Amino acid sequence: MKKHIICCGNIAFDLIPEGESAKSGMTLQARPGGSVLNTVIHLSRLGLSVSMLTKTGKDFLGDTLLGIMRRENIRTDYVIQDSAVKTGLAVAELDRKGDSSYLFYKSGGERTAFKKGQIPFSLFKKADVFHTASTYTYLDFTFENTLDIMKLAKKEDVFVSYDPNWRDSRIRDKKEARDRIKKLLPYVDLLKLSKADAVGITGSKTLSGALRRLPPDTVITLGEKGSFIWDGKKKIVHPAFKVGVVDTIGAGDGFTAGLIYRYCLKGKEAFWEEKKENLAFASAVAALVCKGRGATQGLKSLQQVRSFLKRACE
Repeated sequence: MKKHIICCGNIAFDLIPEGESAKSGMTLQARPGGSVLNTVIHLSRLGLSVSMLTKTGKDFLGDTLLGIMRRENIRTDYVIQDSAVKTGLAVAELDRKGDSSYLFYKSGGERTAFKKGQIPFSLFKKADVFHTASTYTYLDFTFENTLDIMKLAKKEDVFVSYDPNWRDSRIRDKKEARDRIKKLLPYVDLLKLSKADAVGITGSKTLSGALRRLPPDTVITLGEKGSFIWDGKKKIVHPAFKVGVVDTIGAGDGFTAGLIYRYCLKGKEAFWEEKKENLAFASAVAALVCKGRGATQGLKSLQQVRSFLKRACE
């Protein structure tokens, strides 16, 4: 497939607890992370051409992330290093099921946004898909970047994928965040949400209430309960694959990568005709991610996903 994807968002290191915590402290293992970076790595391992669009620190952590992306065959032409920006760190806490919550240490505000002229108008001349995600898309300054980039993508008829990754506890002004997301949605072709995302971005109390406020063909993930596509009237459902879960870090990002892969494989018309097949492939990617430590250790290659699906269907 001669398809190229451009992804935009924060990049970081996930700091994941290793082993039993000692009285004197704990051992943390650093893995590349951030919702969009997870998806970028998964897409590259699935065999797609992908570029990262981001700002990060001009420090040894930022240098290390750039080195990781290059080793993963990810283009870094649009990565800007800035000494005024701190490379992000996300400290993960895992519960007994392997589900994660985070403490974040990173820069915010104007320093993390692209300045005028840093985003080339020719960005999407040879791109097929644009993907963005997480709080980057609705925080001050980076929201304006996101909206401008989405408009630029649509002018070039680029397929736009979006995962808001709503984290209720981190959002101070929820009304403003919802208003900003609402402004982005008209430019989105593929909207992928968790249950928490759906309820959060709509301000609904229940998932059924949220569905009434969401556009048709929204994809909803439910963790171990599976996933579905809401076509505006009914749900097209796929159960989650049962695997030995190490942790769930990056599972949703892997699911998104699976959907984008399917779009690149099938094209826009066939993609929406094969909803169950899309969910099955994305679920397989997410399941493999859950079998590894951190977001990027479980998924190795496209052949791995195909073999997993073949065994699952026998």
